[in-house]
Amino acid sequence: MRKYLFVALSIVAGTAAAQAPQATVRTEIVKTLNQSFDKGDINNDGFLTRSEVQTMTAKGNQQLMQKLEQEFAVLDKDKNGQISLAEFKAAAAAKMAQIPEITLQKFDANKDGKVSASEFKGPVLAAFDRADTNKDGKLSPEEKKKAGGR
Repeated sequence: MRKYLFVALSIVAGTAAAQAPQATVRTEIVKTLNQSFDKGDINNDGFLTRSEVQTMTAKGNQQLMQKLEQEFAVLDKDKNGQISLAEFKAAAAAKMAQIPEITLQKFDANKDGKVSASEFKGPVLAAFDRADTNKDGKLSPEEKKKAGGR
């Protein structure tokens, strides 16, 4: 569950990491989750189907592939090509192919084959609520640290 919180926190925080530590506000996380869910819910029926999760995953995979190419260039410091990009991408693609099923397993609480908005937000908000020890709707830098974040 922690990884859901920290994924959401990093989405919400954006470039704030370079700045002084700030509190993370629950309402910001809810807003970001709602936006992500709405983008994925292509037919606006209030659920994420397997097809919609696959579409979301494909878009994310395309962005990830661009990042992998950049990371490869950084790793190949002497530019001799010792790390094969094709092999690296093939391994990453195999891992990413598992994401839609894993996502459905993690978020589809009632196992009906689709993810409702409340199921989509549930794990992240539950993790946030656990970390928000003073229940003020914000995660202070201290609360983040106690929860295992940065």
